[in-house]
Amino acid sequence: ILINKDNIKDAKALADYEADITLIRQYELEKEQPIRGRFGVAHIKKIHRYIFQDIYPFAGKFRTESIKKGSTEFCKSQFIQENLEVIFGQLKRDRLFKGLTADEFSQKAAYYLSEINMIHPFREGNGRTIREFIRQLALECGHIINWSLIGKETLLEATIISVDKKYGPLAKCIYQSIENK
Repeated sequence: ILINKDNIKDAKALADYEADITLIRQYELEKEQPIRGRFGVAHIKKIHRYIFQDIYPFAGKFRTESIKKGSTEFCKSQFIQENLEVIFGQLKRDRLFKGLTADEFSQKAAYYLSEINMIHPFREGNGRTIREFIRQLALECGHIINWSLIGKETLLEATIISVDKKYGPLAKCIYQSIENK
């Protein structure tokens, strides 16, 4: 069980509390847009800090330990900053997807969502943070993403498939989540 601000020791109780609180914070981000940034390292840290500020003392801070899920080992902690700077540099060279159609945006965003996920910069909450980052990026391009339009399991499966550089299913999920095609 992760160290948390309310000292919750029960895994299910912490998971339920985290789900409730982060849902509220994500709703606030969607409706009130409190986070602005330049789609770089500082921006993704601010998003994570906002979503998890009530729960974890490490909100907005990169992890310092190695982690893996199943057979997938994520980026070593000492390379998180460097790898994110590379990927966000690419994103800026891609002009933050300005002028792309919903389909083109989905194709590009799938790559970045997958690559940032493989870096897995935070101890907990990477998926929610990265989805919010991509949602805000979409808004900058005139696309409105509503992640609730696709099932969590479908998105999770597509994200797992993308580990092998197969971005098609993830691009399809992103496209299906765009409300204003």
